[in-house]
Amino acid sequence: MRLTPEQRQTIDIAASLKGSSITQWAIDHLVTDARRDIEEETVTRLPSKAFDEFLKALDRPMPKAAKDLIEMEPDWI
Repeated sequence: MRLTPEQRQTIDIAASLKGSSITQWAIDHLVTDARRDIEEETVTRLPSKAFDEFLKALDRPMPKAAKDLIEMEPDWI
């Protein structure tokens, strides 16, 4: 990975302050940020009231328009 001298110095200082090598410091931060990014894109959080409404919606019968849509043959096949 190419870094500017300023970026390298900043990372070097941060790693030194944590008692880590630059490699270990970078891996720790990359993994932490990767996990956060994955969670942000794959987990939906709802307040209790909204979650209860969501469950009620799932329990209701499917509207006819939705059933019709599911039964349609896709144009791209």
